[in-house]
Amino acid sequence: MKRLTLTFGLLALAAVLAACSGASAQAEQPSSPAGSPSGVTVAVVAKDLKFVTPAVAVKAGTTFAIDFDNQDGAPHNIAISDAGGAKVFKGDIVSSSKVSYQVPALAAGTYTFICEVHPDMKGTITAQ
Repeated sequence: MKRLTLTFGLLALAAVLAACSGASAQAEQPSSPAGSPSGVTVAVVAKDLKFVTPAVAVKAGTTFAIDFDNQDGAPHNIAISDAGGAKVFKGDIVSSSKVSYQVPALAAGTYTFICEVHPDMKGTITAQ
């Protein structure tokens, strides 16, 4: 009888511990979508050695993601510079693939993005 009581007690304790650990795991999940910490994602497509999406807008002071779709066989990336020409972000160079770049918050203003492999490929990001 003591073994049966001890067994049920241990099972009850295990159930309580499992319930508590499940609740804390749920509480630690981020509330933002996976795209970026702020949940803002913009799409930029590279095709035929140009940016099909040459202008995008984001919220100033908020981190965001760029879903970059390189539809060319040629390598491309995105490098973002401020109005003074200082580089504020540089993504990896990729060929024929889709990647998501996490970009730090930008102050209000207009920024230029280029492909560093093909500097004639240009676009603008407006942070408002």
